[in-house]
Amino acid sequence: APSAKRIKLDEGAKLPDLPYPFGPGPAVRVDVPEDVVIPPVTDRGRELLRRATSQWQWDAFEYALHVQTYPLATLMKHMLTHSGLIDEFNLRSVHAERRLDRFLVAVDMHYHRPIRNPAEDRVDVKSTQGEEGGDGLRVGYHNVIHACDVLQSTYAYIHLGGLIADQPCPRFRYEMLWAAMVHDFGHPGVDNDFLVKTKSAAAEACEESPLEHYHSRFGKVVKCEFDAFDYATVVDGREPGTGRYVRWDEFVPAMVMDTDMSRHGDVLRRVREPAGASGAGGGWSPPSSDARWKDLVREAKKWSAYCEERRVEDRNRRTEEDAGLFEVGASLDGVDGGVEDGFAADLLERVRSLETLVLKAADLGHLARPLAVHKEWVEVLFEEFWRLGDREREAGLDVKPLHDRAGWSPGRVAESQVWFFNAVGLPLFQALAEVLPAARCQLEAVRENCEYWEGRLEVEKAGEKVKEVSTTSGRN
Repeated sequence: APSAKRIKLDEGAKLPDLPYPFGPGPAVRVDVPEDVVIPPVTDRGRELLRRATSQWQWDAFEYALHVQTYPLATLMKHMLTHSGLIDEFNLRSVHAERRLDRFLVAVDMHYHRPIRNPAEDRVDVKSTQGEEGGDGLRVGYHNVIHACDVLQSTYAYIHLGGLIADQPCPRFRYEMLWAAMVHDFGHPGVDNDFLVKTKSAAAEACEESPLEHYHSRFGKVVKCEFDAFDYATVVDGREPGTGRYVRWDEFVPAMVMDTDMSRHGDVLRRVREPAGASGAGGGWSPPSSDARWKDLVREAKKWSAYCEERRVEDRNRRTEEDAGLFEVGASLDGVDGGVEDGFAADLLERVRSLETLVLKAADLGHLARPLAVHKEWVEVLFEEFWRLGDREREAGLDVKPLHDRAGWSPGRVAESQVWFFNAVGLPLFQALAEVLPAARCQLEAVRENCEYWEGRLEVEKAGEKVKEVSTTSGRN
């Protein structure tokens, strides 16, 4: 079957909308044939796919070792099928499925492959992942395996954590899975600060959050026509009579932008202190507990059906010149009620805030993985940090302490983890447990891993004191 490839461009070639605009690095483009096929997986691969949709704990490293060709595309296709979304959006026909596969593979191939997969060290198997990909950077942490890990966590929160009860229609769940899949699209293994200080083209486009801005542009980079998510079901009626449909590619990017760690505190505040929410002052209340919830569910389904009809109509008459410019807000024929009686803005905001909170928790999902797997994620994270430190030094920038491989020590790693768990991880998962009680097991897993690092830090401090005493005694 034809396969997707990364092709290195000739020197001086025009580079519009490349997946890797951050430089330095090979200038490549992704070529995805129209008849590309997501291949079947091995028995072990099928078992790991089954686990991905049926349990909290999951090992993305092992999965990527056994599903080496298009691992992210394969996982997403399985989840769309298992959840029924592939039927909900009429993607079973040969034509629709081919277009879906091509888009999934394109997104998959725009993620860098890992520097190494820790699962290789557990068994006598060496990964060939990336060989079919041709040219491209290797990234320690923010690579295709991380994308698989985040996608699985998101699916678990939806289907195992009770989130499905607070989502009025399948399209909301559809958006969340896509946001998880693309949230680090094309990540080059550097941070926003590096891009800004090196005056990257990405930083020129969005100085505040260049990485997240680029990730959110995946629809503009991937040149595969795929129309099964042209419109979201949401009506944005900030003022009476001015409602309109909001395209799916407005809401998915908004969730991706909120994965920027600089927005972390704001996301927690939006959940714990929802502006204008009924019962304000009492903290979070689930959207489904609102008296208007049944109305929201009814209207969401109504708008979803209407959107789907208009999407198909628009697809059939769309021309190359006006693609993507269809203004559905101008015509609401056939829909009873109108937007004045549509979604309450504050209730909709709580639905969106909940989705964003889940995506952020999934993005840091390794904090709740089994300790052995979590420690491997920390290892590859520091490999990425140290490579970034090397690039900071080469660029004449100050090397951040965490990025300095020369200053590395087990104690410093443990200290950084204790700080991160307490400052970021635990508050995030505590907020999540408040709004999704069924996901409290994840908070407990985070606490257990935090306790490990706290104990490790005490051991390292004790060892350093013994070393100091020994050194002092030797001098005397």
